Order: sequence, then structure tokens, then C-alpha cells
Amino acid sequence: MNKRLAALLACSLLSLAARAAPAELVMLASTDQVMPVADVKNGELGGGILRDLGEAIAKRLGRSARFVVVAGDKAGWALSKGKADGMCYVLPYWIDGDFDWSQPFLPDAEMVASVPGAPAIPSLSALRGKAIGTVAAYRYPRVEQVLGQRFMRVDSETMEINLRRVVSGELQYALVSQIVLDYQLRMDKQLKLRPGLVFASFKAQCAFSRHSGVPFAEVDRVIKGLVKDGTVERILASYR
Repeated sequence: MNKRLAALLACSLLSLAARAAPAELVMLASTDQVMPVADVKNGELGGGILRDLGEAIAKRLGRSARFVVVAGDKAGWALSKGKADGMCYVLPYWIDGDFDWSQPFLPDAEMVASVPGAPAIPSLSALRGKAIGTVAAYRYPRVEQVLGQRFMRVDSETMEINLRRVVSGELQYALVSQIVLDYQLRMDKQLKLRPGLVFASFKAQCAFSRHSGVPFAEVDRVIKGLVKDGTVERILASYR
């Protein structure tokens, strides 16, 4: 009898502990994302907008945030298979899959960066036939539309690597997001890079898996609340 009571008590305590532990919100980050969007090192997300935003969303949902890092070309697959609940700072044409999408709310732009001495680029057509630093597996539909077969990609793992290749003289031009270039120039005042042509402005979104156990209506409500009360702007401002 004592053993039976002990077993029942143990089961009850385990059940209480399970109910007491907060549920998780699992968010994806990819290895090709760099600061200020994501600080990915040794397969872990150490900081950046993605971490701050994921933690803010999870907190409003009454959950704890957990982050999973995957290779950039695997992000869509991982999310569509339910390996995570969501991923932020993406656009529908960046990843393949059928997802629930938040409103656009993270402003950024795509632009050309160069060394100061490189010829100015007045329009995308001026890049025809020129080697351009790009990120492997990234999609650049506007550039592809204008340059077609004369879009000469030189792929690297991240935008940060591309910028270093420009500074070293290996490349004259690289495609970069404005938020990344602004951050890199602010962190390193000696960085010899020139912001150039802005060819596409956008507001990034969050994508959520159709296999997530978190109802999208709740997530969508929380994100709208974070935008409305200024939380998102404060997160972005902390990296400016």
C-alpha cells in the first residue's frame, strides 16, 4: 500500500511540475543571418533582433522562447515540417512553403555597397556583367528581373563576408540589406564602404508553421500589440 501511495504521489508531483513549466515558443534563425538581425555562433543564437523579438512574442504568449538554428537553405523546409513554430525577418518569396504570415512590420531595404573608389551605380542595369557579392541561396528577384543572364553572382555564406570581400578588393560591389550595412558601419568606424543604390524597400514579416501548436490568431494578435505599443520600434532602435 505504501508503495502504491508513493507511486501515486510521484505521478501527481510530475504532473504538477509539467503544468507549472511554461510552454515553449520555438523560433528559427538561419546561419546566413548576421547582426543586427542575428548573432549566430557555433550553432546558437546569441542575440540580435531575432532573439529580442522572439522573446517578446513568447513573453506575451505566456511561453518561454527557444531558438533553433538551421542552414539558410533549410529554413523553409524546417518550418514547413514543424521543426519550429515560426521565423521572423523573412518575406514570402524568400522561403518555400505554405505558412501563416504576420503583417509586414520590420522595415529594411536592399542596396548596393561598394568601396569609395568604385564607379557609382545609378541603376541596376549598370551592374550587368559585373561580379556582385551575393549570399548563397538568397533570392534577388528585382535584380534577376533587370539583369537576367548577366547577373554575375559571387556567393558567400553571409552578407558580412561579402562586405569583407569588397573591402579587401576582391569584389567591387555587394548586395546587402540597409540595416546590416548601417550596423556594420556604426560598429567599425574604419570600415571603408560606401552605401549606394537602394533598389528595393520592404517590410519583413514573421512566418508561422501550419503544424505549430500555437494558434496563429494568438500570435498575430501579440505581434500587432507589440507593434502598436512601440515594443518593436524599441527593439529596432536599440541596434541603430
